[in-house]
Amino acid sequence: MLMRFSISNFLSFNYCLNEGGVVEPVEFSMYAGRTEHFKERVTKFKERKVLKFASIYGANAAGKSNLIIAMESGKKILMSGMGHSVIKTQYCRSNETNRDKPTLFEYEFTIEDRCFAYGFTVNLWEQRILTEWLTELDNMQETTIFERDVEQNEYYYESKYFLNCDNEKQFEFFINDANRIETTLLLYELKRRKLKEDDFLLYNRIFDWFRKNMLIIYPETRIGKGYFRFGNDKEKLVKILKYFDTGITGYKMQEINQNAFREYFADHELANMFLQGYDKDMSLKRKSILKYNDILFELEFRQGKPVKISKLLFRHEDNHELFEYGEESDGTQRLIELVEIILNDEEKTFIIDELDRSLHPQMTKKFVETFFDFSKEKKTQLIITTHESNLMDLSLLRRDEIWFAERNNAHSSVLYPLEIFKTRYDKVVSKAYLSGRYGAIPVFQDFKYILGEGIDEEAEFEDS
Repeated sequence: MLMRFSISNFLSFNYCLNEGGVVEPVEFSMYAGRTEHFKERVTKFKERKVLKFASIYGANAAGKSNLIIAMESGKKILMSGMGHSVIKTQYCRSNETNRDKPTLFEYEFTIEDRCFAYGFTVNLWEQRILTEWLTELDNMQETTIFERDVEQNEYYYESKYFLNCDNEKQFEFFINDANRIETTLLLYELKRRKLKEDDFLLYNRIFDWFRKNMLIIYPETRIGKGYFRFGNDKEKLVKILKYFDTGITGYKMQEINQNAFREYFADHELANMFLQGYDKDMSLKRKSILKYNDILFELEFRQGKPVKISKLLFRHEDNHELFEYGEESDGTQRLIELVEIILNDEEKTFIIDELDRSLHPQMTKKFVETFFDFSKEKKTQLIITTHESNLMDLSLLRRDEIWFAERNNAHSSVLYPLEIFKTRYDKVVSKAYLSGRYGAIPVFQDFKYILGEGIDEEAEFEDS
């Protein structure tokens, strides 16, 4: 589970120093506050109390989406290094001196019952790694597992994390070697070497947490892991789709052969490309999902060869006709894309930008309520950005589950939770928010000003 994310000098998040000259990043926290409401939605990791859910509100261009992009960009740098992941001009350009300042990403998260903080700084303009660190958080204690400074060619690591002396020597070689590479992180280099010794298991698990457990979904994201459930979870899926009033009463995975599959493509070479059972890194695929021209296909492979191709079709009410995925409404398609969040049984953090895209206001609220019902006893998290004020209801959400993003006078984004306002539980929060009580709403000029009405043209002419 994600506990905290810190960012500095990225997009609308500025580079700031405190009075002691230390970088003071913008922080988004999933730590529970003092709110006593809905205690069952708090997961404890020893002394740390972590929330399952958070919603982020704010005007357009306030920085909500930039926070999500920042979370994913740090992940991309870890997964593939500099030069392939983030654009060099994504530093905070509200201040021209930020081009030469470091950009910071730091994540606090849990793996089973252990808590960690992993972070790094980079120079985006020069596309190079500056520093990197990994810390274990035990209650309120912190133990540095490793830290390194690429520019100074300095490093430190804690020997107690190694049971084998040979593995420790090997790690020291790797961290020295990594300091000579300015474009990739040490965790990536360790994962790339596919080390299987127990002493390296921790580093692999942390890398895999980012790769598998922190999943980011944008409004334009169209394909998710949930589609794989249509092959083996029929009864539960149909119940959920009925529950959300989609009109769907059943579905069918209609098997077709390769020739029929090719007929859906004007270019058969493109179809043949999709029939290749290898990823871009030449790893063998077992299954893949393909959406093409509003048709949804599932392809199964064995030893790089397609052995089964199925097309997903839906049934409505008593109608015996079957409907293509693309014939469903945008809202139904959106729910199908997000169904994995409801059904997930693993320890995952789902981060959704604009949950309410294509969803009716009541459907958005029902989706969140359903997530709470299905995530009981699970270490599943849901973090969303939204404009849906219907969600801003203290009979549904805790005060610390509501956050705001706002642009300050320096044209930089700031984040703050509703809890700092100590709002009463019986208050109509949505009404207070829309009236500007908590900030983070758009401020419009008078339309007459835009049209030039009310301006003393004669005086303006005399001044010129």
